[in-house]
Amino acid sequence: MNTNRLLMAVVALFLSVGAFAQSQPETPGARPRLTTEQREAKKAEMKAKLAQMTPAERKAFRQAHREQMQARLNAMTPEQRAKVLERRRQHKAHKDREGK
Repeated sequence: MNTNRLLMAVVALFLSVGAFAQSQPETPGARPRLTTEQREAKKAEMKAKLAQMTPAERKAFRQAHREQMQARLNAMTPEQRAKVLERRRQHKAHKDREGK
């Protein structure tokens, strides 16, 4: 009888661990990928927002964004930072090729 209880307890433990592992939220940095339409809508929304700002407000907004990005880079490990900077460089090169 005790072996049945012990076996049931072990099975229950494994089932609860399995359920817990499946219900974990996504990693904090993971963001869902946007569709092309969503990306275009977001871009248009940002353009409209910037168009409504005065030149001084735009300058302050862009400066604040640059500072946020720099703070994010400073918080990364050197490997992470190198990976992000390489991805930016590739993205910029790709955009330059498409533009010409």
